[in-house]
Amino acid sequence: MIFLQGSEVIFKVALSLLGSHKPLILQHENLETIVDFIKNTLPNLGLVQMEKTISQVFEMDISKQLQAYEVEYHVLQEELIDSSPLSDNQRMDKLEKTNSSLRKQNLDLLEQLQVANGRIQSLEATIEKLLISESKLKQATLALELERSALLQTVQELRGQMTAELRGPEPDLTGPGPTGD
Repeated sequence: MIFLQGSEVIFKVALSLLGSHKPLILQHENLETIVDFIKNTLPNLGLVQMEKTISQVFEMDISKQLQAYEVEYHVLQEELIDSSPLSDNQRMDKLEKTNSSLRKQNLDLLEQLQVANGRIQSLEATIEKLLISESKLKQATLALELERSALLQTVQELRGQMTAELRGPEPDLTGPGPTGD
């Protein structure tokens, strides 16, 4: 999982395990008993619990939460900068670092947006092609249904003719009858 999702997966596994055992962890009174619980109980998880944890990890998307926490962290840093008696140079350096970090985030988000827009355009083109294909298939289906109806009608007519031929010529009952000489 580390190779697949990177080192972020360690944090996800920890969050999943802590979240699934939250009621049991909250029953402990101090950090020492919590640590003992984590050391002794978590390594002895059953197969079902492990599979549940792994599926939660794959479904978990913490990147948005982490970005929100990062922004909150930067806001708190700025508040600390404003309240602490730093020199102007130190304050300027910190502000420049924060600005640089925010620009990097902005560029990353812009790149993600461009990728998403490209994907949207690709999907829209695929939808358009599928709609055209669907229209052509509907037209072909309609043509085939009309041809089928015409063929069924021709078969009925041929059956009628064949039945008439098998019966043979019918006697003419309206003409003069046999003469008795």
